[in-house]
Amino acid sequence: MPTRTYRQSARANAVQDTEQQIIAALIALLEERWFDEITLDDIAAAADTTRQTVIRRFGSKTGVLSAMAAQMDVSIRAQRWSSPAQSVADIVTILIDDYERTGDIIVRTLGQEARIPEFAAVLDRGRKGHREWIEDMFTGWLDKLDGQPRADRLAQLLVQTDVWIWHLLRRAQRHSAAQTHRLMTQAIERLLHEDGKN
Repeated sequence: MPTRTYRQSARANAVQDTEQQIIAALIALLEERWFDEITLDDIAAAADTTRQTVIRRFGSKTGVLSAMAAQMDVSIRAQRWSSPAQSVADIVTILIDDYERTGDIIVRTLGQEARIPEFAAVLDRGRKGHREWIEDMFTGWLDKLDGQPRADRLAQLLVQTDVWIWHLLRRAQRHSAAQTHRLMTQAIERLLHEDGKN
């Protein structure tokens, strides 16, 4: 009996390893190409497996994309909620750490949203998670406001913390991560300072 249990466990681990390789292959390919330029054969080759295995594990290219999105969502949530944040600078530190790991592929995915319907669910999940995190992190500031002023401030915080802000500062303007942290922190602090004056 122990031998059978061991074999089943080893088989399950091998399946999981293969699935991780396939997801990692899609992530790597998305850093270089558009989604509609990537084939199942490309994913299989990059994962060092077969097309049949990819189909058996995920059903389709969209299935791999959905699994990738779910995995990224879990990873991002774990990373973002793992550290306590006492200040705006702390919040921005968590955000910059996240965007340094995932920002480029998120921006590339956003660039394909209008062309590829399958990306809608992926990106909606990310937007929902980001909104939840912002509401949680800035609850001390948001709870000072009610009604429309609160809704407006949340909307402004979502803009100031969006991945496109990171992208513009880090990639388009070529600021360092430290400079990007400083600039984003200053912009958010100025925004929140207005509430303290009311």
